[in-house]
Amino acid sequence: MDVLPPTALERAFRSGLKLGHLRILAALAKVGRVSRVAELFNVTQPAISKQLGELEMLLGMPVVARSGRRVVLTPTGEILARHGRQVLYNLDAARRELEDLREGLAGTLRIGAVATTMPTLVAEGVARLRQRAPAVTISLMEATTDTLFPLVREGELDVVVSRTRMGRTADRQDMLEERLLGRDPLVIACSGQHPLAGRKSLRWADLAACSWVLPPEGSAIHDGLMRLFERHALRAGPGAITANSITVLPRLLADGQLVGLMPRAYAQEYVHRQTLAILPLAFSRTAQEVRALWRREHETPALRLLLQSLAEAVGANGA
Repeated sequence: MDVLPPTALERAFRSGLKLGHLRILAALAKVGRVSRVAELFNVTQPAISKQLGELEMLLGMPVVARSGRRVVLTPTGEILARHGRQVLYNLDAARRELEDLREGLAGTLRIGAVATTMPTLVAEGVARLRQRAPAVTISLMEATTDTLFPLVREGELDVVVSRTRMGRTADRQDMLEERLLGRDPLVIACSGQHPLAGRKSLRWADLAACSWVLPPEGSAIHDGLMRLFERHALRAGPGAITANSITVLPRLLADGQLVGLMPRAYAQEYVHRQTLAILPLAFSRTAQEVRALWRREHETPALRLLLQSLAEAVGANGA
């Protein structure tokens, strides 16, 4: 049987397409300017343009097009950039696993976490990990879930710790793994001198005159609190404060009439000091859950040990 000669596209994938081409397209999809890509790779702008031209000649199709001052990917470029990101991520994961194998339990873990888990459960989990694997290099990032979830999906974070279930679509199920680490309820806290402090029972209507310290917009907890406000005809009240960090909450709440949401593990320390009080109202059963999310193909020994350490930290806080 005669074998048909390879097409130009087949030849491009067999011998012409380079990792450098994929890196450039992935970077261009992210920053949108050839000049910015050149800065990222520490080369000249003509060098990047030459690589793009070489790629287009290999494929016989354009991969970029001008849109004003920016460069946009064509459908061909978008396909290559999407699959290229996966190829580059897999290569990076392989490199890091080989480093783990060569150096023992080492390498790097990039951890993202929401504000209500970072200073307590994540900090304690990392401390436990450090006792077991001191050679692991750790990077921590605090943000809301709308920022963190895309980063773990794109491979820029190794794991995210949050209180939110990941939305399940078919493509994400193939890529991501999720685990319940334990429970750390969110509680409604106020100053120990607040008029509602010490009450054995409360109704939501009792909070109608209260001003709140609110979680940041874009967080799942903010959305849940807004739904609760709507259900019970509440509002944030005059003088409300929005805070992205729970470390500022004890000071804000201790001074006056404000109420706010805090993780129970974090609030208990201030309750013991009689600085804060926890009001007898339940927030949300879903918000009790602390979850980890990571890419399935990057479950390294260091990551598994981190997950174990985080689960122990949640358990140690009485969750």
